[in-house]
Amino acid sequence: MLNWVNKKIDISFIVNPFYIYCMAFSFAIFVYMWGWSNLFPDLSAGLICFLIVTFTLFLIAGYKFGTKKGIFLYHNEEGSYLDDIIFLVILVLGFINVGYMGYLPILDRSHDYRDFGMPIIDTFFNTLSIFFSVYFIQSYLSNKNKKILLYVSVILFIQILIFRRSTIVWIITSALFLFILHKQKVTFLHLLAGIIFIPIFSFFFGLYGNIRSNLSESFVIDDLEASDAFIRSGVHHNHYMTYLYIASPLANLQKNIIEGDNFDNRRDLKDLFFYCLVPESLTMRLEEPLGLKHPDCNLITHELIVGTFFMISYYTMGWAGMIIMFLFLYVSIVLCLFVIKRWNAFSVTTLALLTTTVFLMIFSNFLNRLDVILMLFIYPVFFHLLFTRNWKKVTI
Repeated sequence: MLNWVNKKIDISFIVNPFYIYCMAFSFAIFVYMWGWSNLFPDLSAGLICFLIVTFTLFLIAGYKFGTKKGIFLYHNEEGSYLDDIIFLVILVLGFINVGYMGYLPILDRSHDYRDFGMPIIDTFFNTLSIFFSVYFIQSYLSNKNKKILLYVSVILFIQILIFRRSTIVWIITSALFLFILHKQKVTFLHLLAGIIFIPIFSFFFGLYGNIRSNLSESFVIDDLEASDAFIRSGVHHNHYMTYLYIASPLANLQKNIIEGDNFDNRRDLKDLFFYCLVPESLTMRLEEPLGLKHPDCNLITHELIVGTFFMISYYTMGWAGMIIMFLFLYVSIVLCLFVIKRWNAFSVTTLALLTTTVFLMIFSNFLNRLDVILMLFIYPVFFHLLFTRNWKKVTI
């Protein structure tokens, strides 16, 4: 009678960047429809149709570019000294970061936590923390070395101290995808445990954000316009913050669509190029000499500023801009899959990070950020060459 409880279900298909795009935006739409905020406009037929078309194309691409083939693990026969060195490098970069800034965000609230970090050093500290935390978790799943888990715990603790919630989300989400790849099949009890974990994570995610930004309950409920439906539900306001983080990007995108002009909107191809396609750090250095100005997109409120992968592209070039960004995302995924097939020592790590990157497209455009470019296209090649000189390849 209880056989169905222990029956295993193969969910490894989830770790596919094409499929996860469809799942992420579908989940955001599902949450959006709860109607917990008066700030949110109704989703238009145009946006729904656009997403359905892109879902269809990515489902076809996901089937064609199955990611389980050609994925490799490497066994280090020379010991884990490189793991130890990398961990020490991350610690040193972290100490340099704190020493340069002269404070810890969790202890000194007089500074804006978003300004924390030494130029250049912080980029490598953040990207190495994410990339190798995911790699360490992959190593633990393979060899059960508890020392590796200590490394990950220390890195996560440092991220908590400097209020890097986004880094923590990257690591945890990628770790989840790694676990799915490792287990491939899970029981109903595993799925039930995951469902139970969601509201727990939601509560603490909202709590951490409220503490980090000094937000009171009255501000969250009143100023961020919780609906009567939410207030009557009796759900804690920390969950409302998580709701806003998940659904408000779609609301901001819809806001720009409502206030857009036509198919190509402002026809500002230059802004589309520099603020959607070119790495953000390069654009910042070119703003003054080229007379660039960051697009002033329409927002439902100035406290919620992200608008999915597509918002700026719609603001600058309308539906044409969104189509361009969709093609840019497709090419980026295919290119990354080629990289991890050609330089495959970190293929599982990079696949988990790529899937996480696409999942996070429901929030913002990460493909024009230097840290993501490093993790998806540079680190897999560089560390493949560094780590695999004396390694034995094992296919899975």
